[in-house]
Amino acid sequence: MKKPSKEQNNYRGKSVWLIAELLVVFIGVYAAFIFDSYRTNKQNEYRKQQIYTALKEEFTFTSEGMKQAVPLLDSIVTKLKNEYEEGKMPKPSRFHFVIGVRTDIWEAVLKSGALELIDAKLVFQLSNYYSFIRFAAEECKNFDRLIQQYIIPNIDKNIGEFYNIKTKKFKGKYSWYLESLDNMNNYMNRIQKMTDSLLVEIDNYVED
Repeated sequence: MKKPSKEQNNYRGKSVWLIAELLVVFIGVYAAFIFDSYRTNKQNEYRKQQIYTALKEEFTFTSEGMKQAVPLLDSIVTKLKNEYEEGKMPKPSRFHFVIGVRTDIWEAVLKSGALELIDAKLVFQLSNYYSFIRFAAEECKNFDRLIQQYIIPNIDKNIGEFYNIKTKKFKGKYSWYLESLDNMNNYMNRIQKMTDSLLVEIDNYVED
């Protein structure tokens, strides 16, 4: 049997070393890829937890504020409605509504492009929540414009300015007042319920 020549042995030896070097390079590149992927996942998880924690703090702050403001508003509106239905002709008040909901974190998430880090279900819930906040805030502005236009300039006039004395009902010019006030109250109550519900949901995503 013919023995391999010296050149063939050298060729085979070089081939083995070349394959070994390529294998080392491949393993190194693959290991670097795995490590980089692991590091990216850890960074994303850290960022995600930062967002969840920040949202929890923001919703906690909002919830606490709503728990103080909503019952007070509800009692005022209920009292006015009851007096109106009893024919007592309560004088319109200078209500000024402000939606006390912080949106800093949500806006920061949208601007930073970190939305994809948050659970899709939670994103949908948050999107609906902030959409309603924007709607309610716009309604508050409309109500405030009506107050500024019709109520405040006439606030010192007698009750006959606002009511038909015979029927004890608001004149057409002011017929929007009680319904709009009731709507504002309902919006605030709904925001409080949505806030508390989302706070529970967000807390489930925050790791201890």
